[in-house]
Amino acid sequence: MKRVLQRPTLRAAALLAGVMSGPALLLAQTTANPVAPDYSVAAKVFPHVLKPYQNRYVPGPLLENAPEAPLEVKDGKLRLSLAQVVEAVVENNLTVANARYYPSEAQTDLLRARSGQSPRGVDQSTIPSGVFAGAEGGSILGTAGGGSGGASNAGGITGAAAAVSVRPSGVFDPTISASLSVDHTASPLNTTVVAGEPSVTTGTIAASVGYVQAFPSGTSISASYGFQRQTSTQLHLLFNPAFTPGITASVSQQLVNGFGFKVNRALIEVAQNEQGIERQSFRETLMTALASAESAYWDLISARESVRATEQALTVAQQLLANNSRAYEAGVMARLDVDNARAQVATSQRDLTIAQTNVTYAELNLKTMISKTLDEPLASAAIETTDSFPEPENETIPNLDDAVAIAGKNRPEIAIAAGNIKSQQDVMPFLKNALLPNVNAFFLMNTEGLYNIFGTAFVYDFNFKYPQFAFGVSVSFPMHNRQAQADEIRSRMELRQAQDSSVRAKSQVEVDVQNAIIAVTQGKSQVSAARAAVQLAEQQTDAERKRLAAGLSTSYNVILVERDLYAARLAEVQARDTYAKARVTLDQAMGVLLDTGHVNLDEALKGTMKSPVQ
Repeated sequence: MKRVLQRPTLRAAALLAGVMSGPALLLAQTTANPVAPDYSVAAKVFPHVLKPYQNRYVPGPLLENAPEAPLEVKDGKLRLSLAQVVEAVVENNLTVANARYYPSEAQTDLLRARSGQSPRGVDQSTIPSGVFAGAEGGSILGTAGGGSGGASNAGGITGAAAAVSVRPSGVFDPTISASLSVDHTASPLNTTVVAGEPSVTTGTIAASVGYVQAFPSGTSISASYGFQRQTSTQLHLLFNPAFTPGITASVSQQLVNGFGFKVNRALIEVAQNEQGIERQSFRETLMTALASAESAYWDLISARESVRATEQALTVAQQLLANNSRAYEAGVMARLDVDNARAQVATSQRDLTIAQTNVTYAELNLKTMISKTLDEPLASAAIETTDSFPEPENETIPNLDDAVAIAGKNRPEIAIAAGNIKSQQDVMPFLKNALLPNVNAFFLMNTEGLYNIFGTAFVYDFNFKYPQFAFGVSVSFPMHNRQAQADEIRSRMELRQAQDSSVRAKSQVEVDVQNAIIAVTQGKSQVSAARAAVQLAEQQTDAERKRLAAGLSTSYNVILVERDLYAARLAEVQARDTYAKARVTLDQAMGVLLDTGHVNLDEALKGTMKSPVQ
């Protein structure tokens, strides 16, 4: 029992590691590691500038049994130890394989949140609804795609000034845009005073490039450079063609709503919490699968023991029938005793058939848990178990308080509940901040050039010959602010729900541990009682056979005591099976099933089992 009581080592939550660096590595990942790359890391822009715009490597599903799994069939038999069952579950169980994708999906949420977008949520990770609804599809700073004010008036016939407004724009990922246009326009005029002509034909070539990015501080910046080349049939123009390059740069800072790193990193914090939650969720799924497979292994041993007990009962019944038949032929026994013995043989044959079919069912049940496909020769192979039932006398039942304390530190449900509480708490600053008005300070700089030679116009541009500077503040607030109020109230309710769920999970863990210890205690007592009953039944059967041989009993009495012996042996097998499965349930309830099975969680996440089996 020492192996159960020792505290398991909980390794720090680590993201799956991997890089995409060549066909050889990709092949290795496809065959040995179905979910290897770290999807929380964006593709590097340099030196491969096109990588961010190409499909990322996502391994295909492995739908065949892993070649490393211990499923080698020899002479129509599959020899399996409990340790090999654990290894096969890690590498082949389809439920585990499906759960293995959740941590990687959580990594994509983190990648998405780092760009300024909202995470989508994975499996048992709860995304706070207030943040998700407020940021879905855009930057947490505000509506994506907002731009800076300021207009180029170069080349017109009059100067002009206008109100300037610069809104928050962009997401955390910088965005570069470029445009090119060619325009030819012929316009009829109703006067010749301005243009000197009754119609004007204008040709324009325009190009621009822009940059926009938001930052977790609540700051957003944008910059753009553009130029036009314009020709016109209009008279009295200073320059024809006219080149009008221009540079615009702006900075926007949210001062109240949307201000500060803690507020604007809320999505990233939630996505980071997902990493640990989904790691624990996978651990929970793996423990459940291991518990089911180990219990199925003990059930198979129980079924085989039942077959042996039934075969012994059949042999004894056949021997009794032979003895009674000889005694009847010798004239020293009644015909009824022969018929009773023959009926007992038929009953034992029926019991043996049932026991054998139970073995077939138990084998099929175990095979489905340790393999992905039941192809030949595995499908028809008989499983030969190499382990035996644990001996209750050699194991100590842990103290309830110690077991509960171990479970409190190791049960995945508690860690998952704590992670979801933290996600709710991490978004509270954002939701409280969202109640405040929008106050935005901005600064804009614009410079333009105008000349009929591009180089000269470009020099004017960078010498700030025609500058524009603007700064200001904009304020806006909804009168009733009902959406922000609703989101903040709902978020606090969700936090209370998460806290209630955490308390409920802890209570359930305590109940699970108590029930498991009770089951182990009862199982241990049942094994002891069953063994005593078998010994007593054996003594009674032996005595009754001797009385029959001495003519002091009847074959019917012998059949009765032999039935009692058979029932006692089956009860012992069932008691030992119950005890073995109760030990598995106790390890699962305490959250140490991976440690008792010598399973390394990091290796299991990769779909391998490289830890030494002890």
